[in-house]
Amino acid sequence: MAKQTSSDRDPGKRFADRRRAALRALKQQTNAEAMLVTHGCDIRYLTGLTEGSRTLLIAKGLSVVMTNRMFAGVAPAEAIGSDVIITTQPDDKHLAELVRKHKIKKLAFQEDLITLARYRALAEAVGERKLAPTRGLMVAVRSVKDEDEIATTRKAIRIAEIALKQMMAQGAKHFVGRTEKSIATELEYRMRECGADRQGFPFNGIICAAGPNSASCHHFPTSRKIRTNEPLLIDWGAEVDGYRSDMTRVLFMNKPPEIYHEIYPLVERAYKAGIAALKPGVTNHTIDRASRGVIEAGGHGELFRHGLGHGIGLEIHEDPRLAGSGPAVRLKKGQIVTIEPGVYFDGHAGCRLEDDILIVPGGHKNLCTMPTRMERMVLR
Repeated sequence: MAKQTSSDRDPGKRFADRRRAALRALKQQTNAEAMLVTHGCDIRYLTGLTEGSRTLLIAKGLSVVMTNRMFAGVAPAEAIGSDVIITTQPDDKHLAELVRKHKIKKLAFQEDLITLARYRALAEAVGERKLAPTRGLMVAVRSVKDEDEIATTRKAIRIAEIALKQMMAQGAKHFVGRTEKSIATELEYRMRECGADRQGFPFNGIICAAGPNSASCHHFPTSRKIRTNEPLLIDWGAEVDGYRSDMTRVLFMNKPPEIYHEIYPLVERAYKAGIAALKPGVTNHTIDRASRGVIEAGGHGELFRHGLGHGIGLEIHEDPRLAGSGPAVRLKKGQIVTIEPGVYFDGHAGCRLEDDILIVPGGHKNLCTMPTRMERMVLR
């Protein structure tokens, strides 16, 4: 029998628990007793409402979502445990009434996620002296996943893996002669057929980069046709109930080019070193050094052109950010991060390996199961 998650038992309790955690974090950061949440992913995380609202007010024993008539049917059904206001008027008018009704003295707002125009309207409606800015609070709360989020991420990973394995099982002939766009389209279709809501990347979509295009860190699939004896870098993921998977593999059509006998093992060692360093309490800088140092020792440090990894969840790039620069942050149990070192020779060849790793007590667990050894990536 499958393990029952908290959402199976009581989804309303799950969202109430999250709101309480957010308010505890708020208390540590500011003296405000209530918070205005304006970021769509944060509203979804705290209420279950998938779309249609730009305003959520939470306080002890209070959760009010504001939306418009377009979502009058779905909002009460999704936002379990929250009151829903359907309005044709500006949200801040209702917000001001709620602040007065509940005698809220200080209202926190997400200063890094609000426009100047919205701030001015909010200050006029509520009173500027009542407002308390917060920054990065919900990002930190969301970075630690509960059991439901971990289970959903696992499902997104399995779907993505199954879809690519189905294509790989058909051999090189299934890829050679087809365009990058065609392969990316088929991969998304197969993920949807396997249960995904959509592919997991909101901007450029699935990265499918053949031959010299593999040297582009973020490549938009083109009409270039895949050729025999060349690499095909695929960076892909599925979205399930809002949660994402994010993986990268390099496939080879019949035979890897000579340069990959040098750079592929190097990237694989860096990938393993980064994963091995993951555990609660270790800083992002330490993890980055563990992986990047391998590539630097191999003589290609300048060709590793991006951060080592990032958190995943309701957004494809979340905290913590694994890099050697910026603020040093310590990893926490329950975070899910990518490890994705790469080496890129402009106009020639690129190699990246990426998996999704859960931080567990004392160490880590790779949630992905696809092999990384180069010989397993050669299609005949």
